[in-house]
Amino acid sequence: MEYRTAHMTQMEIGKAIQSGKPVIVPTGATEAHGPHMPTDTDTHQAEYIALELAKRIDAVVVPPIAYGISKTFENFPGTVSLTIPTYQLMLSEIGYGLIQQGFKHIILLNGNRPSGTANDQVARHLIDEYDNGYDFMVSAVSYWEPAADKIHSMRKSEEGGMGHAGELETSFQLATRPNLVKMQLLEGAHYGPVAWDLVAPTHPTRTYAKRPRPQAGHAAIFGDPTHATEAMGKACIEVIVDALEKTFTNIKASYEER
Repeated sequence: MEYRTAHMTQMEIGKAIQSGKPVIVPTGATEAHGPHMPTDTDTHQAEYIALELAKRIDAVVVPPIAYGISKTFENFPGTVSLTIPTYQLMLSEIGYGLIQQGFKHIILLNGNRPSGTANDQVARHLIDEYDNGYDFMVSAVSYWEPAADKIHSMRKSEEGGMGHAGELETSFQLATRPNLVKMQLLEGAHYGPVAWDLVAPTHPTRTYAKRPRPQAGHAAIFGDPTHATEAMGKACIEVIVDALEKTFTNIKASYEER
């Protein structure tokens, strides 16, 4: 069965809309991920999880958004960032296009941490602007969030080790595209746990400071990838998809009861 709308005909997409299938929009990024991983890491992971989730909840997946809010690493080769207003305008127009076509549930599935809060605002904007003329709902979630507790309990790195290009993301890549991971290039690189973590309980205050620069020897890593393993990646993917399936099954049930 095909889940990618890019591989479907217009008639097949029309049938998906008529049958009430949710549509998943994977939002990724193109940015440096240390010396050991490809710059499409966030995009690949968002789309990978989107396709696995689509199989579970009978959804379709539109082409991933490959550029996001990546200003943090724009001084590193390979990073291409959009400004926040540009990103949000683009995502809003994509969302509106899907609403106009008749999709009833749009899922913004994020794979790039800085884009997460922007996605939340876009979801709110779409409802505020268009719910008078259309009957739909929008969900915004970063793929790791519903499974954060379980991933945290499985980790080998200390808190702060699962930030950017750390244990979680490196394990994910080892599990899905090991040929693109170059762990040997971490030797001599500057990295380590940081003050924030994708899955560990943290203080709700978000503080931003001077961005890293390659000239200062920074490796474009926030965390610790040395504990990453293929087995950890497979385990994380399993709990992530399970948690997302439960989340959206519950959402569907709650709205059907209304």
